[in-house]
Amino acid sequence: MNRISTEKLYNPIYDSLSISEKQELLNNLAGTYDLEILCFKEFAAFNKSTYTAEFRSKDGIEFIFVPGESVKLGIDFKGKKLSEIFNEENLYYLAYSFIDEDEDDSQDSITEKIKEKLEDDEFISTIEDYLNNNFSKEETILIHPLLVQKDYSETCWKDILDEELKENKEWQTMIENAEQKGISEITVHKSICLYKENESWHGKVYRESKFKELLQDITDNDYFLPTKREWEYLAGKGCRTIFPWGNNMDFSMKLRHIEFMDDDEEYSLEKENFFGLYIAFDHYCREIVYEDGVFSYKGGDGGRNICGGMWPVWGYFPISPYFENKDEEMGEYINGGYDFFRRVIRIIKR
Repeated sequence: MNRISTEKLYNPIYDSLSISEKQELLNNLAGTYDLEILCFKEFAAFNKSTYTAEFRSKDGIEFIFVPGESVKLGIDFKGKKLSEIFNEENLYYLAYSFIDEDEDDSQDSITEKIKEKLEDDEFISTIEDYLNNNFSKEETILIHPLLVQKDYSETCWKDILDEELKENKEWQTMIENAEQKGISEITVHKSICLYKENESWHGKVYRESKFKELLQDITDNDYFLPTKREWEYLAGKGCRTIFPWGNNMDFSMKLRHIEFMDDDEEYSLEKENFFGLYIAFDHYCREIVYEDGVFSYKGGDGGRNICGGMWPVWGYFPISPYFENKDEEMGEYINGGYDFFRRVIRIIKR
């Protein structure tokens, strides 16, 4: 690599550099990979931070530099009691999803049922089995430095050219009907989406796609998909807890898809994290990762837990950096409604 000292791309060395030294390093990266630097910035979240740069590629994709690090990833629950992992409020919600609630139950009777559930050894064993089987195992991994796409990209949906949209009579009729009804978006499942943005209508069509086709398109453009472990690092920075902020859901946050919280305010997790990435904030949006010929998901379950009434704690487990559904069958085709992807540039070849 021209003009770049690779050891400086890894922590703890990178963290120890002065701001001017980091900027020089990041400028060199921009020149090496033909990227435009948008800004230098320190990103902070959950008591962790990184001074880095935002870049833009020639094809308009925004990237963030993420330094490499030898780091422990995964999580080990063995030998830990549930009361040592979760607080009382989170234990309440873990049990609440499994009680038989009658219409005439008072709050006191519901609380009593939950208490009984949490004293049931079989139920406790069920939770322990879930934790041990649905989270990645602890392992120390060397994560190499990366340039990482700031936000994920959707799959299967392709933009319609504005001129093509204007010339299509069927689509124009749909838009006229939507205008009359005061609707700003029309979506036909796995077919077409028409939406109004900045007073203008735009559209995209659904094109069925295979995982292998997506990978080929990404690699043809000199990008890669992250591996599972890379994604875990990008989402958690080596956190030793279920979530980057701890083991418990923090209900002081504004969290999407939780009925008693949804409002017009900005959601707490839909912000840049400690690397400057938008990642792991919506359990409906699962990201495709790839390693050694195998595709899998991280960062969501397509909303399966929360749609199945497993809210709020069970529903948010899938956004944990370490959550993984080992029973997930990927199939051959991408689900454009729930499957997303994130490009990475490997600075150090694996």
